[in-house]
Amino acid sequence: MKAPLSGKETMHRRRSFRSLLLVHLAALAVLAIPAPSPHAADPLESLALRALRDNPGLKAQRALVEASRQGVPQARALPDPSAELELMNIAVRHPNLSDALTTGISLGVTQALPFPGKRKLAADVAEQDVDAALARLRASEATVAADVREAAYQYVLQERLLDVNTATQDALKAAAAAALAAYGAGRGNQADVLLAQSMETKTLADRDLLLRLLAEAKARMEDLLAGPVEPSDLAGIELPQPPGLPPLEDLLRAGDVSSPQVILSRTQVGVATAKAAQVRAEGRPDFMVGAKYRHKDMTMGGGDFVTASVGITLPFFHRKDRYGPAFQETLLRQQSSQSEAEAVRNDVRYRITQAYQEAVHDERLAALYRDGLLPQARQAYASMLASYTAGSADFTSLLTALTSLYNYQADDLTARGTFHAMVAQMEGLLGQPISQAATPHLHPAVLPPHPDSTDSNGGTP
Repeated sequence: MKAPLSGKETMHRRRSFRSLLLVHLAALAVLAIPAPSPHAADPLESLALRALRDNPGLKAQRALVEASRQGVPQARALPDPSAELELMNIAVRHPNLSDALTTGISLGVTQALPFPGKRKLAADVAEQDVDAALARLRASEATVAADVREAAYQYVLQERLLDVNTATQDALKAAAAAALAAYGAGRGNQADVLLAQSMETKTLADRDLLLRLLAEAKARMEDLLAGPVEPSDLAGIELPQPPGLPPLEDLLRAGDVSSPQVILSRTQVGVATAKAAQVRAEGRPDFMVGAKYRHKDMTMGGGDFVTASVGITLPFFHRKDRYGPAFQETLLRQQSSQSEAEAVRNDVRYRITQAYQEAVHDERLAALYRDGLLPQARQAYASMLASYTAGSADFTSLLTALTSLYNYQADDLTARGTFHAMVAQMEGLLGQPISQAATPHLHPAVLPPHPDSTDSNGGTP
């Protein structure tokens, strides 16, 4: 059995225990996330440009843009001409090709000529298809760039939360060790030890969740970038205090003009309108012209002759069962595309509003933590630590103040990270930075062109 501690030894151990807590826990009261090292280029823009260059889905859409361009000259071309060789005067009873070679051969060429304006209408449809493919590419580019930025912010957020988790876990380990030492010295109680250990275990569970979210954000970026993401790729990305937002109405008006999704839906209306005009013209007749050279035509005395022919299609025979229903189909598709464009516009406005309201909420939370909760929690924790060191506060109150400070720091980071993620979402919907979207002069959304996205004339699509 241990000999009882003298009063001097007891006081010494008690002071050592409180000193240990003071050394390990006081730092948490002023915990600050280390600022990333300066980075020459904007890492977010570098990641976005890399995604625009390497994302396989965007590469596929660029190929479709170039493929659709090839349809324009095809639409302008005339139908294929036809050639005809006729061997005449072949006996039925005893056929002999040499009879035709000596008594009559005909060689002819025929060309179909669409009704004037039909080829232009077909070219209009092909050009509208190019515009739609290009608009679809731009919408996908905006979405991919926004998703990369959002995933990068999520990744950095989880890293910062892991920093807070590590610091808090170290403090709780120190607290648990000190509580265990005090309990062994007969100055504490087992409940204090168990409480500190349970809080330390909780931080381990939180850490597992943060690591999972970090891995998910990294996997998302690697999916969008079609390649690995290194820590150096993310160096310099910060979670600064929210800088404020322009008025929502400004962003909604900008979305009506510049949103890649809205622009895409309007080009699809253009495609449907052009097809309706083309189908209307299909009910007009086409023409055929031809010429034949007849050699040794025995029906005309064995001489050589040239004949010419013209023809015309008769579409009115199928007006009710072909051309009428086809035109009604295109009209219905046109109406559908117009309704779809309105639905897309409304959806974009809703999604901008939804992200905006979340960003406003996070902006207010970040300001509340920055100006109120965090300073107050640091002061409360420092005061509780001093009181506990002086022996006027219990261990449970100290740990409660510690975990409150940890939670506030994590919530502050989460609010800032979510704010920037919501801004990335809005910029993807707008097709431009929100600062530009709020200016009076609005322009259609254009992202930096991919180095390979040039047409045959060297222009960008």
